[in-house]
Amino acid sequence: MIHYILFRTQAHSTEEPSRVRQALENVLPQDTPIEALETEGYFGNPITIFTARLEKKAATQYMKFLRDKLPEEDLRALISELPERVSEDCTFFLRLSKQDAYLGDVRITYAEDAIALKAKVAAYPAKYELGLKILQDYFHAGE
Repeated sequence: MIHYILFRTQAHSTEEPSRVRQALENVLPQDTPIEALETEGYFGNPITIFTARLEKKAATQYMKFLRDKLPEEDLRALISELPERVSEDCTFFLRLSKQDAYLGDVRITYAEDAIALKAKVAAYPAKYELGLKILQDYFHAGE
């Protein structure tokens, strides 16, 4: 089970905020609330930060959605990288491509400008090995 998943992305001054919001909506379950925060960068440039959160059952279902929607090569890469994507306190980190999300696809990216996911794995006790095993079970289940 997953306690929660936090989603975060931003629209820089060179991007259309409505398109960035649409990209986030495209990778979230329908009707998931999205919060927007207007701020400015170091040089005064406008930035809009979009965040969303999924809790318990919806978060757990989202992990299955990821497994089913990721292209095969992305899923294989994710599975092989799981040891580096899980922290000691059982937090899972992943970045999804904003450009692909806007087009309706779910793809992993390594770029900084992405949709960042941070998921808290429900592992008792909250140990790295147990969190890793739970995530491996989620992502291997479709094979």
